[in-house]
Amino acid sequence: MGLLDRVNGSIAYQKVSSNPDGSSLAPSGGDGATGLKGLLARQGRVLTAFFLAVGALLFYIGSPVSDAHASVEGQVPYQNATKITHKPSQLHLVIPASKEDPNLCKVFLSAAVLGYPAPVVINWGQTFDDPGLVEGGSHLAKIRGVGEYVNSLDSSHDEDLVLMVDGYDIWLQLRPQTLIDRFFEINRKADARIQWELGKEAAEKNGVKQEIVFGCQKRCWPWKPSDPPCYAVPNSTLPEDIYGPGTDTLPDWLEDTQDVNLPGNPFGLTRQRFLNSGGAVGTVRAFRKLLDQALKLAEVEGNFGSDQYIFSHIFGDQEVWREAVRRDSANTAQGRLHRLQPWNGQRDPPKGFHSHFIPEHITEVRQKAAATKEGNYEFGIGVDHESQIVLNTVFAEEDTEWLTFSNTAQLVAAYSAHGVNPAYGAAELSGDIATSLPPYWTFSHEAELEGWRNRKWDQVPLLTNVFTGIPPAIIHHNAHRDGLKSRRESWWPLTHYHPRA
Repeated sequence: MGLLDRVNGSIAYQKVSSNPDGSSLAPSGGDGATGLKGLLARQGRVLTAFFLAVGALLFYIGSPVSDAHASVEGQVPYQNATKITHKPSQLHLVIPASKEDPNLCKVFLSAAVLGYPAPVVINWGQTFDDPGLVEGGSHLAKIRGVGEYVNSLDSSHDEDLVLMVDGYDIWLQLRPQTLIDRFFEINRKADARIQWELGKEAAEKNGVKQEIVFGCQKRCWPWKPSDPPCYAVPNSTLPEDIYGPGTDTLPDWLEDTQDVNLPGNPFGLTRQRFLNSGGAVGTVRAFRKLLDQALKLAEVEGNFGSDQYIFSHIFGDQEVWREAVRRDSANTAQGRLHRLQPWNGQRDPPKGFHSHFIPEHITEVRQKAAATKEGNYEFGIGVDHESQIVLNTVFAEEDTEWLTFSNTAQLVAAYSAHGVNPAYGAAELSGDIATSLPPYWTFSHEAELEGWRNRKWDQVPLLTNVFTGIPPAIIHHNAHRDGLKSRRESWWPLTHYHPRA
C-alpha cells in the first residue's frame, strides 16, 4: 500500500508491508496525506477564462522531477505499519500534449484540485505532419517522448510510479492515495494468479510479475481474434454473469470485422480484458523496458497505426511468453508438484485459459525472447479488469451513472434501470475512497468554507460503473460513436469539483 504526502508540488509514497493473508497495513486515511497546500488561495473560487488561457504555463513542461522533491518531511499517520527504512518514491504524472486546449486544462485542473503532482507535459509545441505516418506521427512521438522522460531519471527513481494519461480526454476523479492503493492491490492479486498458473519458482526465476497496469476495454482493437493481443491475454476477473445470462455473447456478424464505425454497441455484454493505452500506471523501471521495446517495434513497423497497436502487441506476446514458461515449468518435478496445489484466489481460475495457444506464436515468441539481453519477453504488463484505476468509456457507453452514494434511492433506481445483479452493485462507497482525504478539504477555516470542508465522498457525485459499483480514479472519454465525445463538455458540470473549482 502507499503512504502519501504532498511534497513541494510532487507526490511521494512508500510501500508498506502486508500481513500474511494479503491484507494491507494501510494508512488510516487521516490528516495531511494529500493536502491541497498549493491550492488554498484558489479554493472556493470560480474558474475563470484567464486560468483556462494560461493554465498550461503553471505546470512543468517536459522537465524531469529533481531529487529535491524526493523526501517526505511530514508525519503521515498509519496503522501498525512496520518501520520504513527505504527512500520514499514519487508519483510522476506524465501527459503527452502538443498544444493548448480547454480539455487539456480540465486534466490540469482535476489533477491540481485532487492533490496530484504537477504534470510533466511531453511533446509540447511539436507538430505532427509526416505524411508517411498515421496521425502525422503523433503516436510515435508519444512513445518516444515518454520514453525519453523515464530514461532521463536515474536508477534511484526505479521504484517511482509513472501515471501516463492522454491529454485531451482524461479527467481525474479520486485522490492519488486511492489510485496508488488500488495499483498495489491489483498487482498483488495478479501476482497471486501468476504464481498459481506458472508456479512460484518458475515465476521468480523468469522475473514474471506485474508492474504496469493499463486500462482495458471490451473490444480487442486493432487486432484480429486470432492474434495474441486478442486470444492470449488473461480472461477477465469480472463475474461470468455480470451482465446477466448473455454475458460475453457477440453477434455472429462481428467475427473478424475490422470496421471502426459499428451500429450501436455490439460489445455491451462483453467483459473487458483488452488493453487500452489511454491511461496506465507503473514503475519507472518497468516503463523504461516497455517503452524501449515499443520504440523498437514502432521504428521497425513504420506506419504501425497507433501506440495502442504497439502496446497491445507487446502485451499479447508477453502472455504467449508466459504460457511458454508455464509449459516448461509443468514438465519439471517442481511444476508437477505445483499442479496439485489448489487455487487460492477469490474466484476460480479462468476457464480454458491454457487450451488455445497457437503453436507458431509460442515458437515465434521463444525466438524473440532468446534475442533479448534478459533472455525473456516479460514486461510486467497487466490490465485493470474492474476499471478501478481507469474507466474507458468506449464500448461501455451505457455502463455508467453519476451516483451520490449517500442517496440510497438514487442507487436503487440506477441499478434497477440497468438490470444490475444485486450481488454486484455496491450499496455503499468503498473504503479506499471513503477514508481518503475529503473532496473539499482545505487548511483554511474560513466560515464560508465550513459547509464544504468536511463534506464526505459519499455526499458528492462520482461517475460509477453501475455493474461493479466502482467509481474509477480516472475517467477516459474515448467513447466516440453518436457524438459521445461531447460528454467532455456536457458532463463537466457534473464533476464534484466543478461547483467550487
